[in-house]
Amino acid sequence: MKVHLVNWEEGANKGILSKFAYNMEDELKKIKGVKVTVSGKPDWSADINHHINYLPYKANPEYKGKNTLNVTHIWEGHKLDSLRKGMETADMGICMSSEMPKWLVKQGIDKKKLTYVLPAHDGKPRRFQVVAILTNVYPDGCKRAEMLTGLAKSLDKNKWAFRIMGSGWVSILTPLVLDGLQVDYFPEFEEDTHQRILESSDYCLYFGQDEGSMAILDAANAGLKTIATPQGFHLDIGLDYEFNTQDELNEIFKKLSVNKVEDWTWNKYVKEHMKIWKKLV
Repeated sequence: MKVHLVNWEEGANKGILSKFAYNMEDELKKIKGVKVTVSGKPDWSADINHHINYLPYKANPEYKGKNTLNVTHIWEGHKLDSLRKGMETADMGICMSSEMPKWLVKQGIDKKKLTYVLPAHDGKPRRFQVVAILTNVYPDGCKRAEMLTGLAKSLDKNKWAFRIMGSGWVSILTPLVLDGLQVDYFPEFEEDTHQRILESSDYCLYFGQDEGSMAILDAANAGLKTIATPQGFHLDIGLDYEFNTQDELNEIFKKLSVNKVEDWTWNKYVKEHMKIWKKLV
């Protein structure tokens, strides 16, 4: 199969259309039996001309292959009018969400000529999610600091890092750090460091059940997501994530660890297009 990617901004600028065209080219080159080319105009000898995007598309009555249109960022007016006209002759409009084909059907476009493929991210590695813990730990166990040990056992240590400020943590943290947990530890309170932790963290975590933590109040004020026990003035603040037990806490972090778009790769994006093109030809 010969696939030609029509990059309609070719030679004008290297914007988002070029990004799609050349990332798709890279992945298509890996597929056995597929020849791929990219240019700023159609190749009427190709089995597929995939137009990125739909606006400049014009039909060639003599073309025996299939035209597919990349459909994105469309609204009523000249863009919708242009797509309506294009879809009179194009073989398939490939949208970028499950919602768009439904909307386009309501605008009078043939349902059989619409589908979608979810877009791809650039694959940059996800940084650590950073959790601030800002409290002293006391011998009577009132801060329930041992819950960090129970939490660490269930964590993917490549996804989480902790910034902890407060005294009394050494005996708890030492084995966790040796086991690979990423921790920046500050045993004494220092205002500037405290502020930097708040500015650079994603969440603030508090285990205690002693009416409320001022750290949770500071974190809420700084815009961090709060993970804490639903008691005391925490209830008045309104927590983002509530727990009382170890299992509840671990489940919160399990859900937060999920990257919902991890598999939205260029490889998958191109394979989904290939399924559509194979059916067409």
